[in-house]
Amino acid sequence: MKAIYIIPVIVIAAALYLLLSKAKKNGAHGRLPDAYAGYQSIDSVQTIQSGSAILDLLFKSEENIQSFLTEENNVIIYTVHGKTENTFYKIAPHGEVIDSLKIDRRAADLAFVQGFIIDKEKNEYYRWTFNGNKTAIELPAENAGLDWSSGRQESRLTQIKGLPGLVYVDYQSKSPSPQKSTKDEIQTTQAVTTFAVLTYLAGDDYFQFYTTLDVSKQFPWSYTRQLIWNNLFKRMDERSAHDGEIIPSNAVKYRHFHRLKKEEVRFSGGGGNAPGYTKELYPGYLFSDIIFHKDTIRIKQLMYLNEERPGSSIEIEDRRIGTFSSNKVQPVEIIDGYMYYTNPKLQYALFANSDKKIYQIRKKANRL
Repeated sequence: MKAIYIIPVIVIAAALYLLLSKAKKNGAHGRLPDAYAGYQSIDSVQTIQSGSAILDLLFKSEENIQSFLTEENNVIIYTVHGKTENTFYKIAPHGEVIDSLKIDRRAADLAFVQGFIIDKEKNEYYRWTFNGNKTAIELPAENAGLDWSSGRQESRLTQIKGLPGLVYVDYQSKSPSPQKSTKDEIQTTQAVTTFAVLTYLAGDDYFQFYTTLDVSKQFPWSYTRQLIWNNLFKRMDERSAHDGEIIPSNAVKYRHFHRLKKEEVRFSGGGGNAPGYTKELYPGYLFSDIIFHKDTIRIKQLMYLNEERPGSSIEIEDRRIGTFSSNKVQPVEIIDGYMYYTNPKLQYALFANSDKKIYQIRKKANRL
C-alpha cells in the first residue's frame, strides 16, 4: 500500500520540478517583493520627490552632455540639439541656472577646452564660462599662410612649449587650388597639405600658431584629450578612446533587478556582409536607491539584461550579473551604471542615468 502512495508523490514532485525549471528558464521569477512596491519609475516622470529631496530632469541633449566645474563652483553644462544648436548653461552653487550661452555652429567646429569655448570655424573664443562675457574674441593667427621656414616654425614651437598656459592642438587640411592645364599637357594632382593649429595662452590672451611640423611629441593626443575631457561623472579610461569610467559614488545603491519573461531578440549584423545574430535578453526593472543628505530617492527603470558577460559596473549584492541596456534595438544604448556628482560647496547634486540626460537633486523649498 505504501508504494501506491509513494508513486503519486514522486510524480507530483517531478511535475513541480519541471514547472519550476521551465519558469526559471523563461525568466518568470514570481511577484515583486513588497519592499520595492513604492519605487517610482524614472522612465515615465520628470520629477520624483522623497522626503525633503526632489529629483528633477534638468537637461537633455542629442549628443553626450559635457560638464565642467569652475573655481567659483559654478557647474557648466554643454548640450547639443539639432545640427547647430549648442547651448552652455551655468549653474550656481545654490542650484539655480543663472546664465546661458547659445552658439549656432556645428558641434565639430567647437572645442570646450578647460572652460574656454573655441570656435574653430571662425577662429574666435569665448571667456563666458569665467566672466559671463558673451562676445566672441578674435584669435590672432601666426603662419596662417603656412609660409614660414622650418627653422622659424621650430623656434616658435619651442617658445610655445615653454609657456605656462594650456595648448590645444587641432589638425586641419588644405587642398590646393585647381590649375588649368595647357594644351597637350597632362594635369598633375597636387597633394593635400595637413597641418596643426595650436591655440595657446600667452599672458591673458589666446593666439593661434599654424605649423606643418610634427607636434605629436610635444603635444601628444593624451595631452589634448585631458584638455577637452569635460565630465564630472567619469574619469578617462585609457582602454577606450571615447568612453570614460564612471566614478563610483556611495550615494547610489543598486538593490534588485526584477526579471520578466525572457525574450529572443534578433539583431542585424551591421555593415558589410556580417550575418545577423540572436540574443537572449531579460527585460525587467532595476530598483535603486539614490541618497541625498538624509533622504533616499527610490527609483526603478526598465532595462534589458544580457547575461553572457558582465559588461556593466552595476553590482547587485556585490555581484555583476551581466550587461544592461535601455533598449533592445540597434544602436543599443549600454547602461554601464548610474552617475552622481556633488561637492561640499554645492547645495545640490547631479544625477545621470544616461550620457545624454542630467537630473538635479536638491531640497524642496520651504513654503510659508
